[in-house]
Amino acid sequence: APRWNPGRIEDVTPEMVAALEAWIDDVTDRFDQPTEFVVPGETEVAARLDVARTVIRRAERRSMVVVIEGSQVVPYLNRLSDLVWTLARWTEGTSRETRTV
Repeated sequence: APRWNPGRIEDVTPEMVAALEAWIDDVTDRFDQPTEFVVPGETEVAARLDVARTVIRRAERRSMVVVIEGSQVVPYLNRLSDLVWTLARWTEGTSRETRTV
């Protein structure tokens, strides 16, 4: 898992975005991604992650109008929402085919 010491919102770095991408890749390698439409909330944990993703997407949309040039906030929030979606699908476990890595 990525580790960093969060500071001001302007302190979001490309390395933080890359860390989320690496985490997404790691989790994605653990199961087959759904190819059909996903009904959110298949399990309680997945449902909570799906709600979290909704909140993150809202933050991403709202931050687009106030973000400073060169900021990594929007890409970070985008990757974070993708990570949360991936985690939700992974936690559904028995309803999705899983692979060993």
